[in-house]
Amino acid sequence: MRSPRSPRSDSATPLLLELYWLPIVSGVDFKLLILTYKAVHNDAPVYLCELVCPYQPTRTLRSANNNMLEMKRTRTKAGDCSFALAAASLWNNLPTVIKTCDNLTSFKRLLKAHLFW
Repeated sequence: MRSPRSPRSDSATPLLLELYWLPIVSGVDFKLLILTYKAVHNDAPVYLCELVCPYQPTRTLRSANNNMLEMKRTRTKAGDCSFALAAASLWNNLPTVIKTCDNLTSFKRLLKAHLFW
């Protein structure tokens, strides 16, 4: 175990692994996916729930049962960074097992394991 007084020049990666903390980028994705889970299950504020729409294809497709979200088209870089697009993109890339969790606690546990590895 590393001492809390280790030099600043040491890498933080071993400490993050030891503490089971997510890297910064994965931590942001984790928070965004938690908000998305709440929005999909109508536990988030209304303005966020309105931004996530379930994917409903016009034809019968196998992907209709994958709990995916609709990806909105944007014309600007700022639109590409919006909650609706970022949430749908991250959500659609999750395994189905994680997306179909029935409670928030098990969703968080599976999501953290998925993002950590």
